[in-house]
Amino acid sequence: MHQSRRVIVQNCQGYTLLEALFSFTVFVLLSQILILVFLWIQNMNTSFFSNEEAAWELFVQDIQYYFVNVEELKVSNDTKTMEVFYADPKATKKINRSGDALRLLINNQGNIPLLLGIKSVSFRKDGDFAIISVIFQNGIEKERGFFVQTTLK
Repeated sequence: MHQSRRVIVQNCQGYTLLEALFSFTVFVLLSQILILVFLWIQNMNTSFFSNEEAAWELFVQDIQYYFVNVEELKVSNDTKTMEVFYADPKATKKINRSGDALRLLINNQGNIPLLLGIKSVSFRKDGDFAIISVIFQNGIEKERGFFVQTTLK
């Protein structure tokens, strides 16, 4: 049962400098891989649809509905308002910007928000096309042309 002091000293296994360097190397490699994975995930989040792009596509679907059976389409001189007139003289719709929202006024009453979070908007009329250009708060620019078949008397 009794061991000599010499045997005890020879059997002591401690944490050597070589093991410490190996552990440090493994830690550095794993941290680099973790950073690369984090950057890749962040890049993937920006490459998919952002909230603004999804809101824009929903807006496009909604606004196309308002350009059916139109009698006349007018764009203001400052290109900030678009008015849509229908065969019924009481049926008019006005689309303009109010604060950071694009809103719809039906017969000059009510404010129905169509698109939120915009910095600026401009409307143009090019023949039978109504062109809407929007710049969002985060700098994303979107533009779409809508075919509007007008029926003038």
